[in-house]
Amino acid sequence: MDTSVTEANYKWQQASEGDVKVDPHHGPFLSASKPYPLQQKLGSIETAVSEMKLDPGDGEKLESKDEKPLLSTINITSIPDEYCIFTGSYKEWSTNVNMGPFREGIPIPPEDKFAMNYYESLQYMLYETGYPETVDRTSQPISAQKNAVSVCVLACPVECMAILMEGAEQCPGSVLLVLSTTWLSKKKSETKEGLYSLYIHKAISFGRAGQTYLETYNPPRRTTYFVNFFTKACTNGQRHDGKQVEADLDCPMSSSLKLIKLTDDKLWTRCIMSRVGLAFPETLAFVYNVDMVYPNQESDICVVHIDQKKTNLKAIVDVEVNKFLESCRQKEVKMIVVKPSGIMWHGSSGVTFHWTHNCEEIIKVVLELFALIDEGDTVLVETFIETIKPNKSVKVPAWGCTDDCAVRLRSTVCRRYDDSAVATNVNCGISFMGEPVNGSTTVLQPLKTTLIAYGITDNDEIERFEKDVREKSAAVLDSIMSRESDLDTSERGGLYAQTDVIGIDFVITRRKCVLTPVGIEVNSHDCTINCHMFDIIYPKIKDRAVAPLVDTMITRSHNFFMVGKKVLVIGAGGYSKNFIWLSAQEMGIKVVLVDSDPNHFAKDDVEDFIHFDFSDHTQDEQHATKIYKHIMKNEIKVDGCLTFWEDCVPLAAKLCHLLNLPGSTEKGALSAKSKSDTLAVLSKGTCISPHWPVIDLYTSWFSPLRSQADIENVQKVRKFPMVMKLEYGSNAVGVTLVRNPEEMEKKYKEIRAVLQKPEDYFGIGLGHGNTLMLMEYLVGTEHDVDIILHERKLVGAFVSDNGPTRGKTFIETAACMPSALSYDKQRQLIIAAFQCCIELGLKNGVFNVEFKMEATGPKLIEVNGRMGGFCLRDWVKKIYGIDLLLSAFEIACGIKPHIPDRTPKGQMMGIMCIPSLHSHLLLDPYYISKRLELEAAGKIHFNLFNQRAEVGTGGFEEPFANVAVMAEDLPTARQKLLQIAKELNIVHPDYDVNNFLHDFWTV
Repeated sequence: MDTSVTEANYKWQQASEGDVKVDPHHGPFLSASKPYPLQQKLGSIETAVSEMKLDPGDGEKLESKDEKPLLSTINITSIPDEYCIFTGSYKEWSTNVNMGPFREGIPIPPEDKFAMNYYESLQYMLYETGYPETVDRTSQPISAQKNAVSVCVLACPVECMAILMEGAEQCPGSVLLVLSTTWLSKKKSETKEGLYSLYIHKAISFGRAGQTYLETYNPPRRTTYFVNFFTKACTNGQRHDGKQVEADLDCPMSSSLKLIKLTDDKLWTRCIMSRVGLAFPETLAFVYNVDMVYPNQESDICVVHIDQKKTNLKAIVDVEVNKFLESCRQKEVKMIVVKPSGIMWHGSSGVTFHWTHNCEEIIKVVLELFALIDEGDTVLVETFIETIKPNKSVKVPAWGCTDDCAVRLRSTVCRRYDDSAVATNVNCGISFMGEPVNGSTTVLQPLKTTLIAYGITDNDEIERFEKDVREKSAAVLDSIMSRESDLDTSERGGLYAQTDVIGIDFVITRRKCVLTPVGIEVNSHDCTINCHMFDIIYPKIKDRAVAPLVDTMITRSHNFFMVGKKVLVIGAGGYSKNFIWLSAQEMGIKVVLVDSDPNHFAKDDVEDFIHFDFSDHTQDEQHATKIYKHIMKNEIKVDGCLTFWEDCVPLAAKLCHLLNLPGSTEKGALSAKSKSDTLAVLSKGTCISPHWPVIDLYTSWFSPLRSQADIENVQKVRKFPMVMKLEYGSNAVGVTLVRNPEEMEKKYKEIRAVLQKPEDYFGIGLGHGNTLMLMEYLVGTEHDVDIILHERKLVGAFVSDNGPTRGKTFIETAACMPSALSYDKQRQLIIAAFQCCIELGLKNGVFNVEFKMEATGPKLIEVNGRMGGFCLRDWVKKIYGIDLLLSAFEIACGIKPHIPDRTPKGQMMGIMCIPSLHSHLLLDPYYISKRLELEAAGKIHFNLFNQRAEVGTGGFEEPFANVAVMAEDLPTARQKLLQIAKELNIVHPDYDVNNFLHDFWTV
């Protein structure tokens, strides 16, 4: 193997091995390393392991096959220079790689003498797990997209392989490993005054199939999420140069240095455990000049404050330890543990075990630890939690546990995209009692295997215990997140700093004969190493433990993209669109709104408001030109342009073209707006494809009605019934079923007479004209597909079901999501929606496509060239955590949304409320109070589309609200919704709710 190095790399290696004089004024990251403080303090402290036998001196011995020594003197397990030196006895990869700074002239910090070790550790892991070695392509800088996800992981790969490999799955090439601070730079933020943007000039990227590349970027990639492992705590004192990188960043980040002080504080997290009902050892805590305020109400915690000068330290420790041990002896506790707590103390370092009668020995160790700890740290004296004993009444495998075995359980807990916590990987390790049990001293194995080794074989008991562990683990992180939400930016250590992942260590014991997890400690920094190891050892039960964490990283990155973006929105719409303006503010998006109404209520909720009368959409060409000129004249720079209002779809497309912004084609927008044109274009799609069905299979018979003659011609060639509707209509207003020639002529004249211009009925397309058309009456079930497209690529799609319409009208009555259809039927709808959209020319955006599902497959009703209305955005967000509104804004700005395949949170089902029958929900005090009561209790989700429940011109009406429930399955949701519909008096002889829900069942 060629292990020669380039001249540049040789110089880098030589520089990093010798004394480097660092210019403190050059760059924000360069700093000389300092001696590891813990090692300095150890000079006079004996660190050997005592050979004392497990004999308390009163005749009692631990029941075991062999007596084991107690670890009763302080053992420091962390040696800085050995941190992440992780290679075997061979080398099967090249070291001829460019590991130097991203440009010449940047001094090499002393800490970088370890960088090649980091790189070789990565190659060792890749080689032994079957992946190819890293390819060095730094000679050809890569030009990354401006708004590319760039998760910067400043670390040795040993700490974070699970994150890096999962990132390759979810967002290939976007989770970047940085091995040196000289690969980064900081620049003043363009969006946040006083803060800095972090740029990545060089990194190792991770792609699918485990391929990695050492790359340089020109221009550099702006960090969208930052993970900092280059700290004293994470590297066992090897380096701390990540501190300067982390300071004053404008991007999202995981655990900051200040937040780590909380999550790695064993005393603080035990207070958290107490609040969520998680058992933990009784604790005596000596806190050394700590500014933290610890709650006093926890009965199992005694806090003793030691001041900076350690005044009367020995006397205080003597008194408190004696009191604590006396209490332990009264409770027949035989052994206690002494350990330090603080960001530098982890991995069993400094942990000792003692018999409760050895008071002087315990006091001596506590005092010795005080010579080692820093201000802000704590010394804990706690009860030893005996692990479960093997169940000898059942047959266990020959490899089963014996009485002197001890088990550690570790759960990994991630913050999800919606700021909820989920416990993912739960694994165990077995060692012997009286010795530290951690990830470095045990072989990982699943929880069930571990319990079987202890003779616990009842599946119900195992499932109950695992559920308890997962729920309490999630509750701990939930409580930590709640505490963090009360902190200001300074206290959090960064504008967007938050804890996104923790690990929790447990002892498994029995209390009152019940299998019980006892929490020992929480870790913020080394909690994903076991996740990677677990997935590699057990590929068939691989649980992708950090998948929610990486999903959160990418989601937060996308939210970060949009902060400060300025988007031109055409058409304010009605009250049903009110959520858009408030949501945009929350996202940090600056909306420039153009509308015909100079006094529209939304004008005060947007960044800029432009009044322009575009109500006559037959003149959209001229409107687009004038709006464009106004924008240019006033030097309004926008990042995107779109509309959420059906009437404005063609106008928005024209403006996208003029402004050279992403959007649908003008032709596509016009075709989608006209129902006849939609079907005409698609019916010409007769080309046979090897991968999709022929497009015209989705179409059905139709006929525009331009004149009386068209009506007469239709009667000669087509059988009744047929559906008559407005050519440019929306919300099913004016849609009616005609059963014979007389009814057809009558309805034609009525609709044309009543619905003529926009003032007759707002928002149903009359600005484009009041032409009518006929369609074939389609049978089957009705469905919506809300589809997300970027550059003609399918990014995501969500299928929902609609109940049967009421009478001869086609107003929506009920809906459910996720769809009750089988997987294959849902896929038919999604592919049909995708084909229809791209064939029309709708290539960028969030669109709503309506179908009937017949025996022969999907049949198109219509394509809406904008985001779906009513409650669709709200439902998709609640069920899948995907925000269609954010996706629409992102696509308008040229950004491909992040749409992961998430498990639905539940089943939603809702019923529409119409003015003629349900106005009491807005007018009657009793029902208003009842509705608000149900909302506050979380029993219903109420979406209001119109503040006034009024029947429109000509007796036409559309829903003004939707009442929905969420449940675990379809039958439960139907039952709950029927009950709610009765309570709110939605059920009516003319409104058969039970019938409307009839089709919502799983085949």
